[in-house]
Amino acid sequence: MHFLSNVRHPDVEQVRAVWERYVQHQELAPDTLRPYVLRAWNRARASGCNPRLGRADLLGEHDTQQLLAERHELITATAPFLGALSRAAGENRHAAMLADTDGRLLCLAGDAETMADENFPRPGSLLDEAHAGANGIGTAIAENGYVELVGPEHFIEGFHAFTCQGVPITGPQGPMGVLSMSVRTLATADRVRDILFCATEAVECELLAKWLSGISGHEMAHTLERLRQDMLQRLTSARLRMEVAARRIAAGADVTAMVQTSKTMSAQFARQARTWRVLALERTGPAQPEPLALADIVQDLLDLLATEARVVGVQFEWGAADRVRVLDDHQALTRRLLGGFLSALQKAAPGSTLVVDVGAVAGLGRTALKERFIDGRVRPGPVVESLQVT
Repeated sequence: MHFLSNVRHPDVEQVRAVWERYVQHQELAPDTLRPYVLRAWNRARASGCNPRLGRADLLGEHDTQQLLAERHELITATAPFLGALSRAAGENRHAAMLADTDGRLLCLAGDAETMADENFPRPGSLLDEAHAGANGIGTAIAENGYVELVGPEHFIEGFHAFTCQGVPITGPQGPMGVLSMSVRTLATADRVRDILFCATEAVECELLAKWLSGISGHEMAHTLERLRQDMLQRLTSARLRMEVAARRIAAGADVTAMVQTSKTMSAQFARQARTWRVLALERTGPAQPEPLALADIVQDLLDLLATEARVVGVQFEWGAADRVRVLDDHQALTRRLLGGFLSALQKAAPGSTLVVDVGAVAGLGRTALKERFIDGRVRPGPVVESLQVT
């Protein structure tokens, strides 16, 4: 996750005084604000945003309905995780929100009082910085990273009662939107932050799984479909863990271990998502050789193939894992390695172990396999890849 500041919990009264001077176009001391907040204020003022607004502008009814129809896939993928975020906040005033890349609010889940508040943003609200200034959605889009805005760090006055957090959502082919939490207390914000990160990465994997299901004509479609089904099973498990964690967080329980497990699973999903995109995206230009950490690519593929290996009764095990960098096209190398590992799995005896060695031999970065049988015998396997070391 891309963090934009190490400073936590600013002095709200000091920020409020700075905001008053700023909106009156008086001099601003730049070291009194978190840097991304100052950048957001400057962008908002340059765009003509009115800091005295009491609430966000709203699209018309027809345009809102059209927007929701166009973003139906994103809304559907996100809905279960918005619910989990809302449950994590419990009875405290809050809203879990989803917006598109233009900062237009698509849906939200919250407590009854917030959902009934006519001044609170609702589907169709314009939350980009040009309309709503610094906020958890518009600023996360502009900064392309996690943001948190506390009280008067928001640019428009109508948002000063809230603490907002936002995390960009990246789909298989680029940015898709923002997942955000709006709460009334810093304690609630601290409590739900980890769930917000987990939910965002799980949404990205849901979107990737949906995208992979639509590429049946791809040369690796059969392999990718098997891996996609594995991913869906893991997502189901992660969603259940997140739901349990959310309910326990709301009840005030210490769920550090459970949240850490969810974070670990989310991080694994994020790595696997990058590998899936490398495998599945169609090339639009010539190969682009670059320095690559061979062992890291191999590890990502072994994680991806863990279920496939269990199905055929074989396991992977590391032998040597030297830090070798090779020069090759990322997609081409990943696809060749995947093909080599799948071929080895198909030929391996049930119950055996495929030992993976990555190292440098005679100036070449080499990935090789050997098969160890149940009785301890070892059979040398193929050299899956051999490339020039950078």
